[in-house]
Amino acid sequence: MAGIKNQMLRLRSETVDKLRFVLDVSSHRSMSSLADELLEQALDRRIAALSDSDVAAQTLRSLAKRDG
Repeated sequence: MAGIKNQMLRLRSETVDKLRFVLDVSSHRSMSSLADELLEQALDRRIAALSDSDVAAQTLRSLAKRDG
């Protein structure tokens, strides 16, 4: 299991409203676990879309593959 770090995020009101709406129909027990899953999926897609020749993209990919 990956480690968990507390992080304060400033989200727009509309984003929080959408999270609450999705949380009501999801199996997640908390808004933070839902947000974590959504962020992870979106970040994985964004990292995958970066150019292979981009050094920053290669670094992000290697960090994303780490356990923890």
